[in-house]
Amino acid sequence: MVNIGLIQLRQYDRLSAASRDELILEHFKRLFHKASHNYGAKIDLVCLPELWYTKIVSNFEREFKVILNVAREYDFTVIPGAFKEKISDDTYVSCPVVTPNGSVLKRQFKIHLFGIQRRTFKPGSKIELFDIGKLKFSVAICYDLVFPEIARSAVRQGADLLFFPSKIPKKGISPWHLYLQVRSLENRIPVVASNVCGGLFGGRSMIVDLKYDKSTDIAIPKIKTAASVKEQIIIVDIDLKRSRQIRQRRFAD
Repeated sequence: MVNIGLIQLRQYDRLSAASRDELILEHFKRLFHKASHNYGAKIDLVCLPELWYTKIVSNFEREFKVILNVAREYDFTVIPGAFKEKISDDTYVSCPVVTPNGSVLKRQFKIHLFGIQRRTFKPGSKIELFDIGKLKFSVAICYDLVFPEIARSAVRQGADLLFFPSKIPKKGISPWHLYLQVRSLENRIPVVASNVCGGLFGGRSMIVDLKYDKSTDIAIPKIKTAASVKEQIIIVDIDLKRSRQIRQRRFAD
């Protein structure tokens, strides 16, 4: 069993460094308080949306030291969303995954850039597998969800969970929710998707797990929880042993 924290945020593009750190600390403290007092549980992983912070990041480890410190203090893995990150001479839409010891394990770069992103950013070339001991997971960023081979590649590598940090406008929420359920169903894997909210963006972050009927050998995607359209924190526990069994049965051949 793993406990997942999902933080849905508005998009911030005018934050000073001090205000950004204060915002991060406030939300993580709320997450920790909610986990401790409402659920009596420790959080294993936390996921934030794509591009909730819109400025270009030149040195994630220095500029977001607060996230490294929070991960270390609360002893959880953080998927901090995705940022416009400049690395050497290229700029990527990048998700640096932070471990409980406060270091960056590695980065997932967005593979399928959307719209005008293609003019500005360099695409990634592969889906990474993140191994944190207790489980393995992959991160696919927003538009990568649309391409089924991304999720399938992650599952073939051994992923137990798929995370989709996203930035979906209001009109795209319905198809986004369908894609999330289909990726969960076709790969027999739980998915966690955090979205930007407010203004043009629709929120409605979602965690999808699976129900399974042994008598008919049918799996059905089950929406564990869905956020509102405002900034919100949700916490869900997922039985990885059960989903592994469902997946093993599905891909036995």
